[in-house]
Amino acid sequence: MVLFKDLLFNLLFILITSFIVQYFFMKYKNNLPKNLANWLIIIAAAIQVFFCIHFSYTEDNQIFYDLRVIPIILVGLYSGIPSSICIFFLSLLLRVPFGGVGIWLHVALMVFITLTVSVLSKYFRRNPMSRKLSLVAVITVSYSLLSFIFASLLDTNQLDVFLSIIYTMTLLAGVMIVVFLIELILQNIILRDAVVKSDKIEVISHLAASVSHEVRNPLTVTRGFLQMLKDPSIPEEKRQFYLDTAIDELDRAEVILKDYLSFSKPQHHQVSMLNVKTEIEKSLELLSPYANHNSVKVTKNLTEGLYINGDAAKFQQCLLNILKNGIEAMPNGGTLTVQVHQSKTSKSIIINIEDTGIGMSASQLAKLGEPYFSTKKDKGTGLGMLVAFKILKEMNGFVDSSSEVNKGTRFTLIFPMINLPYKNEILSNTTVKGINY
Repeated sequence: MVLFKDLLFNLLFILITSFIVQYFFMKYKNNLPKNLANWLIIIAAAIQVFFCIHFSYTEDNQIFYDLRVIPIILVGLYSGIPSSICIFFLSLLLRVPFGGVGIWLHVALMVFITLTVSVLSKYFRRNPMSRKLSLVAVITVSYSLLSFIFASLLDTNQLDVFLSIIYTMTLLAGVMIVVFLIELILQNIILRDAVVKSDKIEVISHLAASVSHEVRNPLTVTRGFLQMLKDPSIPEEKRQFYLDTAIDELDRAEVILKDYLSFSKPQHHQVSMLNVKTEIEKSLELLSPYANHNSVKVTKNLTEGLYINGDAAKFQQCLLNILKNGIEAMPNGGTLTVQVHQSKTSKSIIINIEDTGIGMSASQLAKLGEPYFSTKKDKGTGLGMLVAFKILKEMNGFVDSSSEVNKGTRFTLIFPMINLPYKNEILSNTTVKGINY
């Protein structure tokens, strides 16, 4: 039992120090030169060898039973021949002060282990965990058998079979546990690096899809106005307006691209006082060709004199995403209604956008705004609403939504209002999801 206790104490120390070394390498592996890393492994193994020898079991102070071979095997198999030779000489230096005839036993066994692991190190690293464990088991059992054969030759006392079995089984279990845990940690490191790489690729994919989605809006508007220019009966004044609007939308696409190119840089948005009615009318004007093309009738009821703080380009981008989604939700035509008024019970501005389209189920509505969730099947990315919600949050606003399948969807955008004491509007009363405004 004393032997078993000492061997377990050895194993506990090896496990703790191995975990510390693994953690250190996981945290600083990118900043450590390879040579320095190898020396740190050798020093850690030498400390383990010294501890095992110092806290070993012996009956006559000649032969010591401990688990010093575990770090020596691990260094040779994982770090290669130079490290194996270094730990061989260090183990000799650490064993000599303890004296006894066991020194010669240590030399013979360390020569065997060093040669064995040096030859097998490259083969060991190429194999999966199951084969590594099998190889380590064969090396350990061979070492244990040789140690008892050499010990019986050096010592005339009869070989203790019970001691031999306890030592061999503990050593085998110990080395298997340590190798298994090291392999598990190494696999987790590989998986973590793969996940980080995958996340980076996914971010790039999301960014590319978002850019594509946002640029498509002004291009759709530009295409609609250019199609209308084909009509030879359009008055020159109207024709010039269409051309100017198409150019403005192309400029807006350029601004969107610049925003995404400077995504990682600090953003300084031009916050100003926005006339809500004016901004909504601009957005509706831009989408009018698209609405006409989809046989969608747009009705509006916009209260005058309501102002909010925000970036005009961002606010229009938010409105265009929601309005465009409303139009696309009515593939067979319908009515898009836009209303703006001030809340009767709070100092807020409420924008209601309602369509008579295909609507959404409760589960679909709950996922609204998630990347790559869209009710448009292969035609949508779901990033339009994601961007719209992000802009709303930046402007200290929020959105409430309700929908019913085959009846339509209603979005209620709520923004804090700028107080203008010289304006006193007559307010209406409406209800969104049971909340009175």
